[in-house]
Formats: sequence, C-alpha cells, structure tokens
Amino acid sequence: MDQANNSSESSPSKTESRWKWIALGCFVALVGLILWDGTDRRAADATAPLPHSPASAGSDQAPATLTIASFNIHGGKGTDGVRSVSRIADLLGGVDYAGLYEVRGAGSPNEPNQAASVAELNRSGWLFAATERRWWSDHFGNGLLYRIPIRSALRIPLVNTRGKAYRNAILATVPLQQGDVRVLSVHIDREKDRVHQLQAMIDLFLGLQPPCILMGDLNTIAGDPLLTSLLERPGVHSPLHESLPERLSSQNIDWIFTRGLETVNVSLVQNTASDHPVVKAEFRLEGTKNQPD
Repeated sequence: MDQANNSSESSPSKTESRWKWIALGCFVALVGLILWDGTDRRAADATAPLPHSPASAGSDQAPATLTIASFNIHGGKGTDGVRSVSRIADLLGGVDYAGLYEVRGAGSPNEPNQAASVAELNRSGWLFAATERRWWSDHFGNGLLYRIPIRSALRIPLVNTRGKAYRNAILATVPLQQGDVRVLSVHIDREKDRVHQLQAMIDLFLGLQPPCILMGDLNTIAGDPLLTSLLERPGVHSPLHESLPERLSSQNIDWIFTRGLETVNVSLVQNTASDHPVVKAEFRLEGTKNQPD
C-alpha cells in the first residue's frame, strides 16, 4: 500500500516537470524565431516617405556655383577599424551637397542614422534613403547632406537578382542661381547586377534635362567599356578624367559625370575615415564663366 501511495504522489511531479520542459522549449523556440526575424535582411519600402531634416545653418539663397561631394563612408568605419562620424563631417565641411553611400541606419532609438549624425555636426540638412531593413527598422542605405534646401528627392530601387543585395539611387533637384541641377547619386552593385544597374543609371542620366550630374560608387574602373562609351557621348564630362588623370589608379571606382556644367575645381581626397576617397568638385552652369555673380 505504501508503494502505491509513493507512485501516486510522484506522478503529478513528473507531469509538472514535463510541462516545464515543454514551456522552456516553446520559449527558446519563440526567442529563436524573434532573433531570426530581426536579423533577416529585407528590402526597404521604396514607397515610404524619406526621413529628412532641413539645415540648421546655411542659406536659402541658391549659390552661383555648386560644390558637391560623393563619398562611400563604409558605415563610418575607417581604415584603422574605428567608427567615427566626426572624421566624415570634417571631410565634408563647406560642401553644398553630398551623396553618401553605405550609410548605417539608427542603431537604437537614441542613435540616429549616420547621415543625420554627420549633418548635425556640420549643421546641414540630411536625407536617408534606406535600401534594407533589419531589426524592424531601416538599417542600411544611401544618404544626402545639403546646406541649401533641395527642391525634391526621389528614391529609385535598382534591379536585384542576387538575394539580399539591395541597392537604390537618389535623384534630387538642387538649386543653382541660373537654374536647377538634377543630381543622381548611386551605389552600384559590385557583382553580377553591376552591368544592368550601371547601364540603367547611365540611361537615366542621359535622359535628364541638363544641367545634371551622375555620381557615386559605381564599382567600375576607368577602363570599363560602359564608362568609355559614356564619355564618348556629346556634352558628357568627367572632372576626374579631364583634370586629374594622373591621380586615377586602376582601382578607382568613385566617379562624377556631368552634362551642362563647367568644372571650377575637382579633388580626390584620400583619407582614413573610410576605405574610399572623397570625390569633391565645384561647378558652374556652362557659359556663365564671365557673368557677374
């Protein structure tokens, strides 16, 4: 009789233990599912409004010349392995308009996207065009900085045939005293989608009303047939090819091309803030060299 009682008393304990293990397994599975969902990279919503903020300093007056920069900031990580948006801000001081690539989104509610962080240091306006989402927020993409208000900005998703390699371009309208300039800034894929994406951007650039600019990390070297063909088109200029041919290494993949603009000056700035140089240039409208400001 005592043995029967002991068996009867231990049965609820075994059942209780079994349910605890089931509950623990369900909890672990739920946590794993949440982590999997959070780490999964998804395409950003190309129809969502672009987060932005106006400049806290600068002028509402359209400039006589336009100083621009194109810079792949490598997520803010320098050649020394240190992440620093202040170094990026220093390199972009005095620029009217800058296209940024490989920009990290907000890391937490108290940490803004990197375009906003750089803009805050330079008291400029900013815009962030995410290419992908992760951890249920815009995680990665391209950005713009501007000291003078831009007229408009449009995010253009690029073709993607290799999984989660999301890319986009930004087409913005930037004011100049003699008329608006259309600026197309883009980060092109470096693998199999490169040719299709680059050709699409070249076609769009050639179809824009001048004055216009195509700039960005094109992941394309100087001898690429697509660039050679582009430079053979009437009215297309490359400040780097024309002014700094001796500075162009066989590995240079960051470019600026123009139509309807004259180059005042251009520079290719090597730095430790990123693994890419900054391409800077100042432009004026064609035929305005001898006109008074």
